[in-house]
Amino acid sequence: MLSVLWLLSIISSVPFFAKGDVETSTFYGVQGTGHPLIIKSFPAIDNIQSELYEVYMEPYTYREGNSRAISDKDKQKNSLAQDLRPKSAVAVVTGDGISGEITFFQKQPPAGVVTVTGSVTGLPPGRHGLHIHHAGDLRQGCNELGDHFDPFLLQHGGPKDSLRHVGDLGNIEVGDDGTSEFKIEDAFISLSGGPRSILGRGIVITENEDDLGRGGSAESVRNGSSGKPIACGVIAYVR
Repeated sequence: MLSVLWLLSIISSVPFFAKGDVETSTFYGVQGTGHPLIIKSFPAIDNIQSELYEVYMEPYTYREGNSRAISDKDKQKNSLAQDLRPKSAVAVVTGDGISGEITFFQKQPPAGVVTVTGSVTGLPPGRHGLHIHHAGDLRQGCNELGDHFDPFLLQHGGPKDSLRHVGDLGNIEVGDDGTSEFKIEDAFISLSGGPRSILGRGIVITENEDDLGRGGSAESVRNGSSGKPIACGVIAYVR
């Protein structure tokens, strides 16, 4: 039954969650305890790639200082909901007269929403693109971080688009005093391992507004015509 529901969830692109204490019949009739399956789909692009799917199953969890895996019933008895531990990261961004910090928090890795919170000063007023780039080597400054982080070879888009780079976080608003305080929630990026992990990669603020791939030009579908970087940093894991 679980295998049938799993197949249906792929066809419909809707995640299927098997409850922790529900016994389910698996292959060859072997009984087992279900774990949540989280399935995300990425649409096909004509003449470039077929549809892509990511499938996650909730991992086993562990006690602090103990390598013994905790059963679902043991979790309930001990109220250990925190064992699927959240992850945090931070990027210290700098530029010509620009400084600030951008933090990342994922409550339920590997596929949970990541909350991105930033405070940056010294920016030109207006809207500026915010992107995660493939590389995180700042030895040659912000201009050598490669293209937008795009493990699935998709076109540039907005943060709410199904077709987008993983690193496309849209725009930030900067006030007349050059300060930007922002909060973004994004379900594409991840702080865990896997193809969508952003740890160790560069984050960039650009000189222009990101047109979210709607500008009708080759540059628009590549990087939103957002111009050169004016500030950048490396996303580092917080202990």
